[in-house]
Amino acid sequence: MSRSSREALSSRVAAVGTPAAKALAAFVAKKAANGAVACWGAIADEVKKSLNDDASIEALWKTMVTDGDPRPQLVLLSILKDRPKLVAMAQADQASVGPVVRQALQAIGDPNDAEANRGFQARINELLAVKYFVPDSVEPKKESQRRSK
Repeated sequence: MSRSSREALSSRVAAVGTPAAKALAAFVAKKAANGAVACWGAIADEVKKSLNDDASIEALWKTMVTDGDPRPQLVLLSILKDRPKLVAMAQADQASVGPVVRQALQAIGDPNDAEANRGFQARINELLAVKYFVPDSVEPKKESQRRSK
């Protein structure tokens, strides 16, 4: 996630206005002492930890649907997939989300749809695989060492 994406996500989450959403926004924007920043895996863990009530997750979902970025929508779907009331709320927004998120909603709604479930699980695994990223933590190789001989 780029810096501008991170800042935009933090702003959108903070706009939800609840104390839990503001804390999540601060987490998204925060840098550790070593420069590490949260990626989707750590953000998902923080959402699970700090947004426990349905109303907070529903408000966050509505904000992410309005924004249109499928990545936070998929992260939220991975969290709410076992909560029937929230699944029904998300499925009501099918016309407002992109095809990747519609496929995820299909997977959540029909556990027997192997193709939709495989696609959803693959995307979630990819998104959540990285928890933190430390920019500039690796010294770039000297150009002369990078050229093939």
